[in-house]
Amino acid sequence: MEGDNKSKFSEAIEVAKKSDVIILAIGEGFGMSAENRNRADINIPGVQVELAKELSKLNKPIIVVLFNGRPLTMPWVSKNIPVILEAWFPGTQGGNALADVIFGDYNPSGKLPASFPIHVGQTPMYYNYKNTGRPIREDDYRWQTKYLDVPNKPMYPFGYGLSYTQFKYSDLKLNKKEVQFKEVLEVSVKLKNSGKFDGAEVVQLYVRDLFGSVTRPVKELKGFEKVFLKVGEEKVISFKLTSDDLRFHDINMDFVAESGKFNVFVGGNSNDVLQSDFSLVK
Repeated sequence: MEGDNKSKFSEAIEVAKKSDVIILAIGEGFGMSAENRNRADINIPGVQVELAKELSKLNKPIIVVLFNGRPLTMPWVSKNIPVILEAWFPGTQGGNALADVIFGDYNPSGKLPASFPIHVGQTPMYYNYKNTGRPIREDDYRWQTKYLDVPNKPMYPFGYGLSYTQFKYSDLKLNKKEVQFKEVLEVSVKLKNSGKFDGAEVVQLYVRDLFGSVTRPVKELKGFEKVFLKVGEEKVISFKLTSDDLRFHDINMDFVAESGKFNVFVGGNSNDVLQSDFSLVK
């Protein structure tokens, strides 16, 4: 995995030529992710991507099964391979589980617990970062925090994960726009299985405190629920928020909630969300 030996390329290509579908297992060796196993370069190691490029020339369907203990940068694989199955480092039944997903006996519903950067220069990358003095804007305004050569966003954000079906989010509602400290805010969203297969989706709720006495993250995960829907089924998913959910450690290290304005987000990952807002008042 780590070396530059290509002596088996021709053998692998000949096997692939005889196959209807190519299942390509690549990534890190298990010994690369452990105590004192840091990496400055978090690309897929060795010549594995070169093998993937050679196999892609056969114009056959390719499924990449990715083994890794950390988020990896893989721009070519992400752009050119239509199916990537994140396996991490599975246990003894990992092979059976992967086969169930690949052959369609199980519809996956997993979500990433970490953000995958496009380039190592974006690290550290995480969804709940602090806002900058020059926040990211959608336009091409010069004086903002950005890279000249890659987008500000990750390749795959925290909470991301696909299924064999599709889910549509709509009609985000809050039962009130002003919430007192002892009241409960109810957040609801309509979720529909708009695809062709039954499946499960992990609905995620995020909050942003816009005016904390100390700097606050641009998003914080505050709730999630795994929901199973049959084809065409629609369901309203509800979350409850209280002032306890909005607490943080202030400058004196007291665990407090503060009055102010908040954004609330609901969606299938930390980037693709519906948004509303509310105020916490005394």
